[in-house]
Amino acid sequence: MAVMMSDQSCLRSIWEAYVETFLIVEQRGPVGWITINRPEKRNAISLEMWYGLQQAIKELERSGIRALVITGAGEAAFASGADIMEFEDTKRTPEAARESFLSVDDTCRLLKELPIPVIGAIDGYAIGGGLELAVSCDFRIGTQRARLGITSTKMGITIGWGHIRRLVEALGPSWALDLLLSSRLVDADEALRIGLLQRIVPDHAMLLKEAQALGELFVERAPQALAWVKKIVYDITTGVAAPAPIDDANAAIRCFETADFQEAVQAFRAKRKPHFTGH
Repeated sequence: MAVMMSDQSCLRSIWEAYVETFLIVEQRGPVGWITINRPEKRNAISLEMWYGLQQAIKELERSGIRALVITGAGEAAFASGADIMEFEDTKRTPEAARESFLSVDDTCRLLKELPIPVIGAIDGYAIGGGLELAVSCDFRIGTQRARLGITSTKMGITIGWGHIRRLVEALGPSWALDLLLSSRLVDADEALRIGLLQRIVPDHAMLLKEAQALGELFVERAPQALAWVKKIVYDITTGVAAPAPIDDANAAIRCFETADFQEAVQAFRAKRKPHFTGH
């Protein structure tokens, strides 16, 4: 039976209320924050939450934020992966399994393609889909409690090609194979050593403070230059063909034509901080 418009509106309201319960979306100045808010389930991410993450990322980008932080509520977990209680429904048929895989992949790809820096603030567990989400962040800060890994082979399954590719890009093939084949968890110190984390802080309060400070640091940089550098780095790691030298030079020259570059020159001469607008 077809759903009437009023019923569709009601269903949408229910879905939005559900997502808003488990995803806290806010702006702290020019830095956007998304907090996975399901601490009673170690911030397990349901299918609806993956779609909600996509919506939240797009809305924050439209709002004009200059950096994004993703974290988990509480000290037990950043995100512990998929909601195991959902598995019977989301993996029951090939079509349902495909939707589940694509929802994760689309979210992670969206983060990689954002023209702004994305920071993962990790306390406790980042497992499975939680690690995939973390690896899709440009920077990862963790506490000493951080434990990271992909435990899919313990469940008799594998993650998708795109997810494995992102892990290989972050760690290289040897460390990616180590984590994927063993399904072991690495602690914060090992994660720092192999490149899963860039920084370690002592506790949750310091984690949030450090993430905001890093976001504010990026706000002080020219947005177009940040976007261009991020794109080039990921083009290189994903094997995108290098542009012709003249095209590469022209792209770099465009930065010299921006109002932000002129502002940087004037600020340098005046011995003050530049105020970048992205133009």
